[in-house]
Amino acid sequence: MKLFLKRNDTDDSVSFTVYDESANPRYNISISTDAIRQKMLMEDPAGTVVSEITHSEIVLSYFTIRCGGRMYALTPHIKEYFYFTIFGSSLRFAGNIETGRFSLYDVDKSPVMTQKKCWGKFGSGYELKIYKSAQELFAISCAICADVYMSVLNEDPVFSDLC
Repeated sequence: MKLFLKRNDTDDSVSFTVYDESANPRYNISISTDAIRQKMLMEDPAGTVVSEITHSEIVLSYFTIRCGGRMYALTPHIKEYFYFTIFGSSLRFAGNIETGRFSLYDVDKSPVMTQKKCWGKFGSGYELKIYKSAQELFAISCAICADVYMSVLNEDPVFSDLC
């Protein structure tokens, strides 16, 4: 299934919307910031919170994701490429988060999600192809973490290759 992740920047807030292929909003993500962390809530159209993401920078920068009754942690790393290490899941990153193109793979090397930059009826954003619907909420949460982290570094991977 294809979904589209669009960042919504206004003067006083940042949020995201996830659309399906028919341009219907599937999830809305709101962001609140306090002195030590950012908290993101992903809600379905009925207003039910389906995922909670927290970005903290205490000793190091990391994300926690709570969805589907589980908790995960993501820590950023740079080797040849920029990626996240995921704790609490058998999923692994492949690709480069900095360019906006990456994939999530399961332990058996089957794809769970791929992300790439796109332009379309939603404006600029990301196309997410979800291969395993059971992992949909976690995969979308990872994509949000990647965009938030890159924006914290004052990088915007959606526009960096286009200018």
